[in-house]
Amino acid sequence: MHDKVEAMKKLRAALIERRVDDDIVDLLLLINSIKGVHTTSSCSGRIGIMETPEIGAKPKARWLLKEHRTITYEEVLESLKNVREGLILFKVQSPIFHVVCENLKIARRVHYYGMESGFKYTNYRALSDSGRILVEINGTENISVPLGIDGKLLVDEKYIRFLVDVGNQVLMRGKRKLERLRESFKRLKSELGDDPNFSRYDLKSY
Repeated sequence: MHDKVEAMKKLRAALIERRVDDDIVDLLLLINSIKGVHTTSSCSGRIGIMETPEIGAKPKARWLLKEHRTITYEEVLESLKNVREGLILFKVQSPIFHVVCENLKIARRVHYYGMESGFKYTNYRALSDSGRILVEINGTENISVPLGIDGKLLVDEKYIRFLVDVGNQVLMRGKRKLERLRESFKRLKSELGDDPNFSRYDLKSY
């Protein structure tokens, strides 16, 4: 219970500061209104240009362009003016949701609905010895393509335009699954019921 209260405080602050992706606000409110579950970090899917000093160096990587909508070739070109050093990557990432469940039984239902909604990389793992389970709802719509290194592009304009077109299609393919996921969580809510404390969290779309 305490974990959910703290998570909802963080979500409320993120909503007020407009740090939550607009196209998943309603879905997050739905999930958190369900008894026995709550969300932590989540993303509606994103596309852009990343610069990283080396493969796998996520903490030191920086986004030169990051959007949760389709992008244009011109936006990519503008972002590439800011390259410095390291690998230059074109990236698309699937929608992802981290759902904490009170027990394994609930986690298995969340996992089932994630898979049924088309998020084929959905998985779960135990959180310490508390009995709580973290379910990661994740899809297959991901692209990571090197464009160059140390400020130098190794691909031409035609290929970048091609990547932008394909990347936008992949991004939207992932986003189309969000409605299916929303319907799945409505069914889960009918199974598990409402969180009686949800109204106290004072969550809404700001």
